[in-house]
Amino acid sequence: MKKILIIFGTRPEVIKLAPLVSELKKSKKYKIKICSTGQHDQMLNQAIDIFKLKIDFSFNLMKKNQKLASIFSLLIHNINKVVEKEKPDLTIVQGDTITGLAGSIVSFFNKIKIAHVEAGLRTFDLEAPWPEEANRKLISNITNYHFAPTKKAKMNLIKEGVDKKKIFVTGNTVVDALLDINKKLKLNKKILKKVSEKLSFLKKNKKIILITLHRREIFGKKIENILQAFKSLSNKFKKAQFVYPVHLNPNIRKIVKQKLKKCPNFTLLPPIDYFELIYLMKKSYLIMSDSGGIQEEAPSFKVPILILRDITERSEIIDTNQAILAGTNEKKIIRIFTSLMFNQKKYLGLKKNTNPFGNGKASKKIVKLLDKNFYI
Repeated sequence: MKKILIIFGTRPEVIKLAPLVSELKKSKKYKIKICSTGQHDQMLNQAIDIFKLKIDFSFNLMKKNQKLASIFSLLIHNINKVVEKEKPDLTIVQGDTITGLAGSIVSFFNKIKIAHVEAGLRTFDLEAPWPEEANRKLISNITNYHFAPTKKAKMNLIKEGVDKKKIFVTGNTVVDALLDINKKLKLNKKILKKVSEKLSFLKKNKKIILITLHRREIFGKKIENILQAFKSLSNKFKKAQFVYPVHLNPNIRKIVKQKLKKCPNFTLLPPIDYFELIYLMKKSYLIMSDSGGIQEEAPSFKVPILILRDITERSEIIDTNQAILAGTNEKKIIRIFTSLMFNQKKYLGLKKNTNPFGNGKASKKIVKLLDKNFYI
């Protein structure tokens, strides 16, 4: 029986790895150990609880205003202790976080094979997203199994010199998680009642605009531009209801409250759990976000997105005309949003029937690929 160590530290990592954990545990070929680094803390625990994951190793490393280099050194030290104790045959990391990079480097130094879920995403700009673009490129250089969500991601890896035999197109596991939680939301009346009651402020006769923001590269002038655009849109579209779960990061939270607290049609919420996020997405007329996960999830509900970034590593959603790259310029955001509110033909043109990031079977595919390739 092969031993697999799965490492995560943020809420998106939990969401995207939970369905894979479930599939791996169905197999009798693997013994699974889970390491949670606590990179996100409260938001991380929300996701762990929803997916009912049993954590074998948990760190409490995060401190106020901690620098990335400090976090990274602590992660390396603590993950290495787990690896030396467990001696796994394979480590699985996800995406582009500092946790994923630390887990990969520790595994590489201990001569343990690495599987990278969501491999091959690129903007080709090390400053955007920062430091995620560098993290995922570094992970790719030492990975044994690259599980790319799309053909474009595979081609990115091939262009960087990765052996084709090590790359597998699987779809994105976030779609697996999304469809699973949406099914539970539909079938479990207790959960649905709890979520609908918590979000009972939503107005049936208004267009719901869901907003999320969290990326480091927008801190400073860019987020000021974005929030000023929100203020203008709030005044211009008084009948719209803007719902904004505000990220816990103090660099985001403080300025958001300062800029938007007086906007009467803005509802500022604390971070919401995944059930609530899915419920909100389904109710939304439009989403404005800098989140990568939202770009992958919203197409399953045919909800158009304005991407509040200057560049995206998920260009498939642009290619299939399900989102618009609105950037961080105040006037551009206002112009694009206004056009979608007034031009119904343009708005409906963004609603498609397929999700370019997968069909909900990525985790099953990854397990089958591991079954076949583990001994290579």
